[in-house]
Amino acid sequence: MRLYIYKLISKLGYRIENKKKISLIKAKGISTYNVTKQKDLLLKSYDFIQKIQQKFPELKISDYEDGVIVEIDSLKIYVETFEEFFILNEVFVQNTYNFSYDEKSVIIDIGANIGISCLYFSRLFNVLKIYAFEPVGMSYQQAMLNMSLNGVTKELVEFYNVGLGEKDKNEVFFFNRNVKGNTGVRGNLSSSFKADAVVKTKVMINDASVQLRRIIDDNPNVKIIVKMDCEGGEYDIFDNIAYSGILKEIDCLMIEWHDKGAFEIEKYLKKNGFVFFSHVLEHNSGMIYAINQK
Repeated sequence: MRLYIYKLISKLGYRIENKKKISLIKAKGISTYNVTKQKDLLLKSYDFIQKIQQKFPELKISDYEDGVIVEIDSLKIYVETFEEFFILNEVFVQNTYNFSYDEKSVIIDIGANIGISCLYFSRLFNVLKIYAFEPVGMSYQQAMLNMSLNGVTKELVEFYNVGLGEKDKNEVFFFNRNVKGNTGVRGNLSSSFKADAVVKTKVMINDASVQLRRIIDDNPNVKIIVKMDCEGGEYDIFDNIAYSGILKEIDCLMIEWHDKGAFEIEKYLKKNGFVFFSHVLEHNSGMIYAINQK
């Protein structure tokens, strides 16, 4: 009878898993790392760690303060949460921000979070400089630690504890340290916030066009690449840089949109001479990769 039930469940597309066996496999898997305090974090993040290990066989993980140091591809990255292992996998394994230009390039990282994308960009060929913007204080401080762990200097990365938007202003964000990458104007629209208590944090927003104008003027005759992941702030930024004309001076954009869909952003891109590739990640988010045809 039991065998018949198992066969029936299998035909329906389901799988019976031995949770105790899986836990033992995971426990054995994380035992190879120099971690004693943060075993629960590694168990929770086990699937992402496996994927990272497959791409980077020399992966090392060790306890550090309230999290762990992950060593991949000669980089040391301090992470504290399951979400940050997700981002490591997204950036270094899935290559979400991988691009190639034969010409010298400058990166503008809007919504740099804890600096994982900055470290990725710092290894790419022909990247001369990175300008990073992260408004949330705790995320910014963790990013500063990650820069220092890798000897990153201001000559390579200028990192600012501000966000970009339609104008200079002070703003209040909902913040959850377990999902730092979901912090922004979205507030409770972020599904990550529904399960955990959040706090309010004050942040500073700068006029996007003013900051981008300065960077473009300081870096003539190079490609300007913008990575944008700012949890709902992307719409105000596009309103701003399209109105000022700065958008036309950008060569390439990698944008993650949230909640309001891709249409408004795509409209600006079409009007300003970009060809783009757009796809949905989830019901309330997606990616757009855009190249200026000028």
